[in-house]
Amino acid sequence: MIGNIAIPIYLITGSRLCILIDAGMTIMGPVYINKIQSCLEYGTVPLYLLLTHSHYDHLGSISYLKKRIPQLKVGGHHTVDNVLRSSRAVELITSLNRDGEKMMGINDPEITFKPFSLDMPLKGGETYDTGEDVLEAIYTPGHTKDSMCYYLRNAKIMFTGEAAGVKTPTGDILPEFLTSYKSYFSSLEKLKQYPIDYIAVGHGYVVEGEDARQYISNSMHATHAFVERIRNYYKESGNIDDVVTRIKNEDYVQSGTGQPERAYTINLQAKVRAVVEDK
Repeated sequence: MIGNIAIPIYLITGSRLCILIDAGMTIMGPVYINKIQSCLEYGTVPLYLLLTHSHYDHLGSISYLKKRIPQLKVGGHHTVDNVLRSSRAVELITSLNRDGEKMMGINDPEITFKPFSLDMPLKGGETYDTGEDVLEAIYTPGHTKDSMCYYLRNAKIMFTGEAAGVKTPTGDILPEFLTSYKSYFSSLEKLKQYPIDYIAVGHGYVVEGEDARQYISNSMHATHAFVERIRNYYKESGNIDDVVTRIKNEDYVQSGTGQPERAYTINLQAKVRAVVEDK
């Protein structure tokens, strides 16, 4: 794991191939570079970066990394390119990253997010031989339409991004079905078929051992409970904004995720809409 525990990326080293999972926020670019340099000798083996999805805090530093590692090849679900061709999406990604830059007092155009194109458009099912292990790409829509997980077969590590929610310091799992709770649940069913010893989530802690083996089932239970909670609140008020406000007041501080309030609210609005619209 490289970087801040709240926005980690993961480095898999191998004799034939090294792979980064995700690229965090723009503010983390220099930190990632320093850590990667301490782990790798550039040019000895190929270096790939595989995205779990196209949110601002998972691809923020890619343009910075690509400028400093020319041989870096970036992969992700093929629809990521569609997202990055949308001026509205690029504006939101840039704006949310700038919130972090301002918070840290950073004003560096080298760090600011810039759109890019995938070198390796994925559909799911692709495999990557590192020399010592094989990484499998798994298409897992629901959090986003372009959500991917990656499974390191011998080590039994599942890199989930936010496709299986985020585990908070309290031990709870926060579901993250932003585009479709139905697709999200189906993706959890798919992940449940894999033998897992470690869950490397997109935010927070790596889950291991028995906790990792139960994580997907626990995430399914948490998802069902959250969907029912939204349904019940909406039956009471009949207003999406009221449901968002109520859940935010109940959960935001207690969740312990450390997620910026603006991003948390945008995500919560999407989850409530997904349930109300029965997607």
